[in-house]
Amino acid sequence: MFRVVAHKKALREIESLSSRDRIRVLKAIKEMESDPFLGDIKPLKPVKSLFRKRIGDFRIVFTLNFELSEVIIFRVGRRERVYEKI
Repeated sequence: MFRVVAHKKALREIESLSSRDRIRVLKAIKEMESDPFLGDIKPLKPVKSLFRKRIGDFRIVFTLNFELSEVIIFRVGRRERVYEKI
């Protein structure tokens, strides 16, 4: 079981989503507690320790801390914009 921790920026991005999209994203985040690699997960090439989870047009950018059993979410947003400034 993993503990999910979200960066302040990720929380603001989640809050700015429409209610329908927010529900989909929060459901995906909840699933990450039991298995962070469930679903469409790929590593981000520019940074070795970052991964992305695809939920339709949205992406969750995260890393894992196995020592503390944590999933740390950095960004949440649409595919076109989520990779900016990573």
